[in-house]
Amino acid sequence: MENQRYMQEGLDVKRILLLFQKKIWMAAAAAAAGALLFGGVYLLIHVFFAPEREFESVSKLYLNFNCDPQDFNELTYNGYTWNDLMATDPILDVTMEALPEGTDRDMVIAATKAEILSDIRLLTITVTTNEAERTAQIMEATQKSLVHLGETDRLFDSIEVYSTVEPRQIVWDNRTANAAATGAVAGLFVSLLFLAFYYVMDDSVYVARDVEKRYGIPVIGILTAGRDGQEQEPYGREFAANYAYLCRDAGTVAVAALDTVTDAEAAARVMEDAADKGSVPEGKREMRGAERMPEAVQDADGRVKPGRQNDSAGGNRLPQLRVAGSVEEGEEVYRKIRETDGVVLTVRFGGGNGKRLERALGNLGKQDCGILGIVLLNADEKFLRQYYFGKKGAVYGITDVSVNR
Repeated sequence: MENQRYMQEGLDVKRILLLFQKKIWMAAAAAAAGALLFGGVYLLIHVFFAPEREFESVSKLYLNFNCDPQDFNELTYNGYTWNDLMATDPILDVTMEALPEGTDRDMVIAATKAEILSDIRLLTITVTTNEAERTAQIMEATQKSLVHLGETDRLFDSIEVYSTVEPRQIVWDNRTANAAATGAVAGLFVSLLFLAFYYVMDDSVYVARDVEKRYGIPVIGILTAGRDGQEQEPYGREFAANYAYLCRDAGTVAVAALDTVTDAEAAARVMEDAADKGSVPEGKREMRGAERMPEAVQDADGRVKPGRQNDSAGGNRLPQLRVAGSVEEGEEVYRKIRETDGVVLTVRFGGGNGKRLERALGNLGKQDCGILGIVLLNADEKFLRQYYFGKKGAVYGITDVSVNR
């Protein structure tokens, strides 16, 4: 049932993208790290642990077969067998006789490669060793053995040396840039995949929708963190209206925190400000909580009295507030809440606390503690402005109605 509920909740793509843009530096850092890692490993392998330098010599030999061209495909010496034939005694023995005494036979076999690249009559010999002089010696000895083969084997009229390229050092093909680019793409892909998975699985509370759709509990308001570290309430009219209406039938309201008691105290101060009087003449100060309360909960002088206050019709009132503590404190907190008409629970913005909130709501229900609503604390005001208003956030004066202490 729980998995089904989360699936039905849906994916808030806009929220994920806004959160993701704050971590985009991680993707950039991962791409840079991948480039450094791949590029560094490539250089380490090809520079510090590179094999000895090698010298290569290439020779072309023309094979004059003693047969008609239409019979070439039936020859023993075809393009698929020359590399093996070079290691057989009829050829290799002659090669070894032309080399200095003590030359290793297996080394000569490993250094020599014979292949037919196109025309079956054109044989390409490649000799590769770690010394230019040795490469030249093996190439010269190999050519002598093949010319001798052309003179002694009845399948040939002759074998002629057409061309020989003197030994040249094999130049390392530096592909460090390619390795670094591959590493950057790999790092970027892995980081984006990780961030996407992280935010999809994140059960933190960021906006009212997260609470109301997931748990069915109304959000009274959202408090943002001011420059002085104090909780501020920029969405004044919204907070005041929700507070007045959701707590209209309550005489005493408990304020409890999901995290620490200081969170409950901060929320209680803002809620008290919603019932406090203004102290600066109009036009010289920002709007405060009391002035943003609906007229139905203000008296004739524009003041909001704390406690159970009724208007002239006797129908609207603001409750007394009581800080109950943190729900993690257990039985004593539940007792304090039960002594009131309901509880307002504070939850930190983006605190990775979705499961703890679910557990707390379950315990409050078991303890017969009525839940009036939730207040989100320490929210990122820039995030909220982008989420709710996009680029038009400034038009609504979101940053101009914060509560001053």
